[in-house]
Amino acid sequence: MYDLIIRNARIADGLGNPLVAGDLAVQDGRVAAVGEVTGEARQTYDAGGNVLAPGVVDLHTHYDAQLTWDQTASPAGALGVTTVVVGNCGFGIAPAPAKHRDAILANLAEVEGMSLESLKAGTDTSYETFAEYMDLLKRKGVYPNVAVLASHTVFRTAVMGDAGSTRAATPDELAQMLDLFRDAMDAGAVGLGSSSNENHRGTGGLPIASRLADDDEFRAMMKVLAEYDHGVFMATFGEKHGIPFLEEMSKISGRPGCYAPMFYFSHQPDRAKGFMDQAEAARAKGLPVYCQASCQPLSLSFTLDKAYILKAMKHWPATEDKEELRQIFSDPAFRASFRETLAAEDSQHVFKGRWDWVPITITGLEKNKHMEGRTVAEVAEERGVDPFDFFLDLCLEEDFATKYTCYLLNMEEEGVGPLLVNDGTLICLSDAGAHNSLLCDAGFAMHLFGHWARDRGLFDLPTAIRKVTSDPANVYGIMDRGQLTKGAWADMILFDPETIGITKMERHFDLPAGGERLLREAPGLMGTWVNGVQVFDGENYLEVEAPGEVLTKFSSAPPTLGMNTGQMAAE
Repeated sequence: MYDLIIRNARIADGLGNPLVAGDLAVQDGRVAAVGEVTGEARQTYDAGGNVLAPGVVDLHTHYDAQLTWDQTASPAGALGVTTVVVGNCGFGIAPAPAKHRDAILANLAEVEGMSLESLKAGTDTSYETFAEYMDLLKRKGVYPNVAVLASHTVFRTAVMGDAGSTRAATPDELAQMLDLFRDAMDAGAVGLGSSSNENHRGTGGLPIASRLADDDEFRAMMKVLAEYDHGVFMATFGEKHGIPFLEEMSKISGRPGCYAPMFYFSHQPDRAKGFMDQAEAARAKGLPVYCQASCQPLSLSFTLDKAYILKAMKHWPATEDKEELRQIFSDPAFRASFRETLAAEDSQHVFKGRWDWVPITITGLEKNKHMEGRTVAEVAEERGVDPFDFFLDLCLEEDFATKYTCYLLNMEEEGVGPLLVNDGTLICLSDAGAHNSLLCDAGFAMHLFGHWARDRGLFDLPTAIRKVTSDPANVYGIMDRGQLTKGAWADMILFDPETIGITKMERHFDLPAGGERLLREAPGLMGTWVNGVQVFDGENYLEVEAPGEVLTKFSSAPPTLGMNTGQMAAE
């Protein structure tokens, strides 16, 4: 007697092999049989000829705090995700000594575009150490499986306080941080997340703490990672570091290094390809270096008092006080100085004044509703005014109620496609759990299956599935997941390949303290199972005993990603 049989499915094994028509049986949370399954089950589900695939492994999320109040890690399961990795970029929430807890949450809120009010209202703070945080998640229960990266910036803040964002560590402080890293690895961390990206700023506009780490501090962290038989180093880099530095880190640790973020830059069309080629050359030398990339255009929606992406740019004010901003935005000197910023050659400034990529998403005044959906460039040209002036003036007229969407990167698909096909590219970068009122990219895999595989023909479907299931699980050492083979954990999604995709974003105010977030749905997704338990039925989360696991054991085997069977449409 099986626990579950899903019959009449087209089964993708997650390894890139052709779909196989048949049944799949689950026993004790694992795949018990695949193919022609005889016998009975406590529960039977008719797949209706749709595709049954492994659940998506989302390597780049920021659900660290949300998981303490939301078992489901919404919208993960509703968008096909069954395993999440948190702690990315080194922005976690543990360890959190009581005297530094407020600073840790405030820095997280600023750098990841989160509502500090929601974080304070929702985050369960009944822990201090990394091990206690892991125990908290286990005690509360989780719907998706969760792997946790140790957090470099949090280590610095826990040891150095606010000084972590202003100076290098002393030898004693570094020794304390290394002990915290060992504690985290002993408690089941999947590796280390860190950032030296120039755009990453914490509260008050100060650099996030890991940006103040010197190269020897990174090397010392990698020596600790080398003490363990598993682990990855996930690094968000900018101009200071690149693939060669990540190569060095992999040499020291003996573990995979993952570079982020890899987007296609319109103003630097060879930039991403350079990273991809360097990582491929490193792998050819036996060094497991990979790039994390997105398969979606990067867009952010914001009001100008909380203009996350612009805050990282020179001359844009750090304050969110509306009266201060009104004075600044009305000042011709500010407008002139920011125009200079837009014109400057700075590769880290991803917004280059492409006003034709800035639609007016929501207006605050009824008389302006006709502008919604039109770009700043269109309306400014129609009115015969400068687009930057119009951008600010509309905001001031509507008392900061205007919401803009800014499309930034990955806009030219002819440049994005070759990045996605490369086997060293790990498709992720959802940032799920962060930037809640700015974006919702958690449905990246649904977009990959619908847009890139079905509509564009960039991959065949089995390859597209492999790219977001067994490949990421393989690199991170997440054992027996990302594949539907006998003995593997039954993390699964059922979808219609003819209709799978993602919707436009919609506003919700369902975070703690009434916080805002944007959500998408996945038409064509019919069900999501974690460890054999259905958690989403295509419309709603199901009220079940949380079936996910907080993962603490990982494979020591080196990654061995298979050759890509998909082909570029142009070929």
